[in-house]
Amino acid sequence: MTGRTPPPGDRPELDRIESFFLHNGLPHLSDGYDPREDTLTRLRPALVVLFVIGLIFVLRPDWPWWFRIPAVAAGIAVAAAAIGLVNVARSRPFFSAPERVGFIEATVLVLAVPAAALALGENLEDVAYVAVGAVGTAIALYALASFGVLSLLVHHARSSVGELRDAGAGALRAMPPLLAVLLFLSLSSETWQAFGQLEGWRFGWTIVAFLVLIGAILFLGLGAERRALCAPEVTPALAEQARATPAAGLVERGVEPAPRPLMRIERMNLTLSLIITLLVRILVVGAVVGLFFGIFGVLVVDEELVQTWTGTAPNVYLEISISGREVAITEELVRVATLLGSFAALYFAAVSLVERRNREEFVDDEVERLARVMAAWSYYRGALAR
Repeated sequence: MTGRTPPPGDRPELDRIESFFLHNGLPHLSDGYDPREDTLTRLRPALVVLFVIGLIFVLRPDWPWWFRIPAVAAGIAVAAAAIGLVNVARSRPFFSAPERVGFIEATVLVLAVPAAALALGENLEDVAYVAVGAVGTAIALYALASFGVLSLLVHHARSSVGELRDAGAGALRAMPPLLAVLLFLSLSSETWQAFGQLEGWRFGWTIVAFLVLIGAILFLGLGAERRALCAPEVTPALAEQARATPAAGLVERGVEPAPRPLMRIERMNLTLSLIITLLVRILVVGAVVGLFFGIFGVLVVDEELVQTWTGTAPNVYLEISISGREVAITEELVRVATLLGSFAALYFAAVSLVERRNREEFVDDEVERLARVMAAWSYYRGALAR
């Protein structure tokens, strides 16, 4: 992946360091990283799964199973033939699996789904919806993989339990006043009238607005930390941080660190890695609060009360009997609990950056993780410059 030729003895070590960058959600720190090819190649399994799922969704629901299975097989055969033609155009054997996936191969897999829908007799409007959905999903996957977000979430799942426990402890200290207010709001008719009847698109955009606001709070509140990470200083502490990474061998061999100013795409990657990990913790806190109010609502708020507050009959998802009393999970309850959890997440994000103790527990370990990555990067650059 690297664009330079380092000393032969450093190459295996540099490969490990580049994997370390990827696992920490910073693939753009690797020298010569090409998101157009490297990202799409890693997304090859996801693109295949997306293609198969798309075929299943576009099949006519009135068809019996013995028609649907051949249709899926035919769609896969068409996509395989198209990729085979791309292989021939790229001077590869027709039936070979491409080792590196470019935009052409990805486009074939993504657009094969709407093409199959059109061949099965769907109208142009439905085909357009299928095409927009397939292309949008592929673009989202590409963006997440290009900046290492998917790899970051996967490789940090093992340590997430301890991190979430610390975040939960901070939330318990910071949120009692807010929880009292939210408990009052959860039993207010105005809350149910405002939130319980939000249409699908308004409800979705409200949740998106909360996410954007939380992201903006983190971005603005972590300005000093971001600037320090983008400009690592060559000090003895830098060597100690690098010794805790795959760059330890470079430190021991006396490689001089050679950090340079980060390019814009690298700064974006660094910022995204920091914010995403913190955002996951915040969302977990919000989800726990929302779950609490969901359970509380099931036990306290029955269908008649929901109808009294909202003025319309509730949409019941599930109804069960507890000790002879009928309780229900309604669409209105899910919306109210979700928005109360969103308020809690927003409050926790703001408090965690304002109060010093919460900031130390909530932010410091992530800043230290990225500081170690940047220390490894400094020695990595030094090895490349030798």
